[in-house]
Amino acid sequence: AVASPCINICQMDAASGLCRGCLRTLEEIAAWAGASDEARQAVLAAVEQRRQTQPSVLLPPAAVISESAM
Repeated sequence: AVASPCINICQMDAASGLCRGCLRTLEEIAAWAGASDEARQAVLAAVEQRRQTQPSVLLPPAAVISESAM
């Protein structure tokens, strides 16, 4: 099975429509549980590309640390 990229920091960025924790769309998040491994790999490839092209959407590492400590 392909592991989810979710880091339990679920906060949608209004401008991009992406989760600021995992860089997935709401549609990708909703479909994940029923998706095939092939479909999940495609989402992970899209997430990796977003990391390269839209790094400003991601929460800064310090924010992730402080929010997960709550």
